[in-house]
Amino acid sequence: MTFLRNQHLVFMPGMDGTGLSFEPVLPLLPEDAKITIVHYPADKLLSFDETVESAATQIPADDPPIVIAESFSGPVAIKMIGSGRVKAKALILCATFAKSPRPLVWRIMRFLRLPLLIKPDMPKGFFRFVIGDDKLINEFLPLWEKVHAQVPARVMQYRLKIINEIDVTDWLAPIKIPCCYLQALNDRLVPASCAEKIKKIKPLVEIKKISAPHFILQAKPRTCLKAIGDFCMKQQ
Repeated sequence: MTFLRNQHLVFMPGMDGTGLSFEPVLPLLPEDAKITIVHYPADKLLSFDETVESAATQIPADDPPIVIAESFSGPVAIKMIGSGRVKAKALILCATFAKSPRPLVWRIMRFLRLPLLIKPDMPKGFFRFVIGDDKLINEFLPLWEKVHAQVPARVMQYRLKIINEIDVTDWLAPIKIPCCYLQALNDRLVPASCAEKIKKIKPLVEIKKISAPHFILQAKPRTCLKAIGDFCMKQQ
C-alpha cells in the first residue's frame, strides 16, 4: 500500500450512501493520504443524474483523485468520469456494474414487495444469504445497523429502482484513465458477468479477483487496498 501515500483517494459508497461502510478501510490507509468520502442525502430522492452531480460537487476540482466506487456508486463514477464532469487519475470499481446486474430478479422483488426487506432490522436469514459467512455476519451486523438506521427504507427502495433501470455502458468508452475492477468471487448480488461486460467494452480494464462476498472492501480491506496500490503503481 506504499503507493497510496500522499494520494488523494475518493471513496464512493454503496446503496445506503452514508459512507459509514468505509469504517473498516480508513484505519488501514496511510496517514498522509488525502481522503474524500462521498455521501448521498438520506432525506431526498435524487434521480440518477442528480446523484452523479451530488457526487461530483463533493470532489475537489484541483486535485485529480483515485476514485474508488463500490456497488451502487460504480455507475455513478462511470458517468461522472466518462462525461468529463470529474477529472481523476484512476478508477477502481468494486463489486459493481455498468448496467442493471439482475433485472429479472429486481422486477420479481418489486412485484413481491421484497424491497421492504431493506431496513435496519433486515431478517438475518436474508443477510446470511448475501454474506454467506457466519463469522462475517457477526462482524457486519453492528455496522449494517448503524448505516441503515440513518437511511429511510423509502430512499433505499428508490435507489433499488434506479439500479433496476441503470445503463451507463455508453459512458465507459470515453474514459481514458486506468481502470481496475475488484471482483468479489462470492458475490451473490452482482454476477461475474457484470465485470465481463465492462471489460468487453473497455478491454484495458484490469480485473482482480478476490475471495469475498459482495461487501468486498469491508470483508477484505487489506487485500483490496494492496490490489489498488499495486494496480496504480503499475500505471506510473
